[in-house]
Formats: sequence, C-alpha cells, structure tokens
Amino acid sequence: MKKSLIAMAVMAAAGAASAQSSVTLFGIVDAAISRYQVSGGQHVNALSNSGYNSSRLGFRGTEDLGGGLSASFWLEGAIQNDVGYGSAQNPSGNTSTGFDFRRRSTVSLAGGWGELRLGRDYVPTFWNITVFDPFGTNGVGTALTHKIKTANASTGALAPGYAAVVDGNYVRANNQVQYFLPANLGGFYGQISYGFDENTFNDAGRYWGGRVGFASGPFNVAVAYGHTDGGTNSGANTGGATGYPAVTAGVFPANATIATSPIPDVRNWNLGGQWDFGMLKLLGNLDSARYNGDTGGENTLKSYTLGVLVPVGAGEIRGSYSRAKLDTASGSDPRSTQWAIGYVHNLSKRTALYATYAHVANKDGADLPVNASIGYTSQTTALSGRAGASSDGFDIGIRHSF
Repeated sequence: MKKSLIAMAVMAAAGAASAQSSVTLFGIVDAAISRYQVSGGQHVNALSNSGYNSSRLGFRGTEDLGGGLSASFWLEGAIQNDVGYGSAQNPSGNTSTGFDFRRRSTVSLAGGWGELRLGRDYVPTFWNITVFDPFGTNGVGTALTHKIKTANASTGALAPGYAAVVDGNYVRANNQVQYFLPANLGGFYGQISYGFDENTFNDAGRYWGGRVGFASGPFNVAVAYGHTDGGTNSGANTGGATGYPAVTAGVFPANATIATSPIPDVRNWNLGGQWDFGMLKLLGNLDSARYNGDTGGENTLKSYTLGVLVPVGAGEIRGSYSRAKLDTASGSDPRSTQWAIGYVHNLSKRTALYATYAHVANKDGADLPVNASIGYTSQTTALSGRAGASSDGFDIGIRHSF
C-alpha cells in the first residue's frame, strides 16, 4: 500500500513538472519556381526557396517558474530546401556552410516586469522593415530597403550602384542583451538592445538600439533607432593592413569577405505603421541609414515603402511601391523604384500557394537586380546588365509550416 502511494506521488510530481514546461519543434518549408531578368542583360530560371516565408527549422521551450516568472529558449536555423542544405550556402560556390542557429539563438527570463533576452536576434530597426512590408521581406516582392541592404551579404558581390551600403548588423546582431516591455501597457510596446563587440582591439561590430511603438485595434505605429560601430574611427578593416586585424566572415560583418575598406559606422532610424480598415490594410515605412567611413566620406540611404493587403475569400492580394536613393559623397546619387503585386491562397492554416511579380527601375548609375536579396548557388549567380537597366521577376510557390 505504501509503495503504491509512493509511486502515485512520484507520478503526480512528474506530471506536474511536465505540465510546467514544454518544448516545441517547429519549421517552415517554402519553395517556388522563379525567373529573374535584367533588360538587355542576363536572366536566370530557378527553383528558389523562402518566397513567402523564410524556410527554417527550430526548437523553442518554456518553463513556468511560478509566481508569474518563466524561463524560455529559442534556437532557429535557416534551411535551403531547394538544394537540401542547412543554413546558408557559400555565395562563391555550391557548398553548404552547415546547419546552425543563426536565425535566432536566445535564452530569456520573463515576468510581469517584462522580458530579459540574451543571444543572437533581430535588431530593433529591422522589425519596422519586416512588419510593415506587405511581402514581409521575403521573395521577389520585398521592398528596396531590404534588397539594397542585404544584396552584399546574399550575393557575395557589392550591389551595383550601392557599394557604400555595408552593415553586418542590419537584420540581426550577435551577443545581444535585450529588454522588452511587458504586454500589459495599454498598447505600448518597446525594447532596448545592446550587442557586445567582443573585440579586444577596437569596438568594431558593437551594436545598440531601441524601438517603441503603440498598437490598439486596427492601428499600429513604431519608431526605432540603431547604431553599429564600424572600422571607421577604431581602425578595423577587411584587408588586414599593418597594425590592424583582418575582419573575418562570421565575426563582423556577415559580409566582411567583400573587398571594402573601411567598414562604415552605421546610424539607422526608421518609422513604420499600419491601419486595418477591414476591407484592406495599409502599411508603410520610412528608413534613413548613414554610412560613415574614414575614407569616402558619408553616404546616406533614404528609402520608403507603401503597401496594401486586401483579403479576398481564402486568400489575400498584396501590393507595394518603394523608392530608394543613395546620397553619396561623390555626388553620383543612384536611385531605384519598384512596384510589386502578389496573391496568396490559403489551402489551410499551415499551407498556402502564392504568386508574386516585381519590377525594378534604376537611374543615375544604379544597376540593382530584382532578386538582389535572394541567396544564390553557383548555378544561380547574381544578375548583371547595364547601368540604369530595369529588372523584373516572379515567384510561384508553396509554403507549408509545422
């Protein structure tokens, strides 16, 4: 009898412990048939990935510590399901760098006072770019702000006309300590972030920034600022000049193998918002980023995006218009405009079909291809054409989440 009681007590304790914690496996697999081309230049046909949502695989878990306190972790990595690779591909060849958790790797402690989060994660300014883009910074329809800022890292070659735009912390930053406001502040939300450079020689790679917003009913607006210390006043550069260490890929910035020196100091602020009218949702963001180096002076990328989401039965029409201009110290001032249209049809809560078309027009030395933000293998190289040439492309795909 006593043994039975003891066994029942052990089982009850184990059940209570398991009820207080949980671990979830999750992911997205997204693939599309795509074609991208430059007027008077090259074209490429491809089976791409992440045209609607970024393909990923991850684990997350939460433990209830009692008294309103909880601990959690989040480990998430990118997958390239079109070629079967984990993580990103090497831009210089058809090789995998191996699966990792560079999309997000954090541990958190949260309570009624908010959340303290440690690890690699999105930076505050990127939230305003992806949340207020009707295409969510994915696929051929993503806005110019994202295409220009990520082109260097994704293609392994400088974005034509926008070579001054180099920022290893544009999307995410390593070694972050972040604080998030609690969710019970009457619609106000916000965060502050600090990313350690972990550099004994200088502060290259150090990040700090913040975001504050207000969301109530159909209305949502937020403003953010971020600063990355580069190799401008601190002396770091990509070439490993005498007396200075070489900055290697995977440390800072993500695209440090590109032959640019020095790595600029980056100051970025942006504003984003949306209004849901029921029959349609209007979105927009305004972004300004200054790149200041020891040589070449200061360059400023100014851009904005206006978008719309229109529900249609089981689907949704997506559309956007964006403009970008780089004010350079040399006075060349390249600029681009883009419009994009797409449709998503939800077969279920987890599976969707989608189609997107986008067109980019370039002026004053810009030669930005429509697929600038999309990763490449050796079979799908970066497009090139002629300065000022237009570019267009489409994605037709399927997304399944689990």
